[in-house]
Amino acid sequence: MYHLRLGVNMYRVLLVDDNAIFRHSLHALVKSTPNWEVCGEAENGENAARLAEELRPDAVLVDLSMPGIGGVKATQEVRYRLPSTKIIVLSLHQSKQIAKTALEAGANAYVLKERADHDLIEALEAVLRNETYVSVMAEKRLAKSA
Repeated sequence: MYHLRLGVNMYRVLLVDDNAIFRHSLHALVKSTPNWEVCGEAENGENAARLAEELRPDAVLVDLSMPGIGGVKATQEVRYRLPSTKIIVLSLHQSKQIAKTALEAGANAYVLKERADHDLIEALEAVLRNETYVSVMAEKRLAKSA
């Protein structure tokens, strides 16, 4: 699913994070990337699936740790309602089990928040190619915790 803007493929992203400052940073990062635009923002998991269904984004960036239903449940809900939408989980957690849980819930990618400025665009491009993406730093840290 993509949208055309002046003959250019434009991919739409929904941002879901309870931290407004982090959402603002993600928004700026996505906006600075050719062919990507932010179509909406949600501050919690409860609104994520509803807004995703309404906006039909190509990708959803979901914070793993949010009050309420949280990122895993939000991922499951978006995956259920929009099976072809790509989901990238952003997390502070470096636990192998937490990453595995997020991917099993339906995430297409797992990116550490501390590396989002380096890994996020690569993750977005990978999931559009139907690849699973785990940021290099997360892979290294997850391998150590195995």
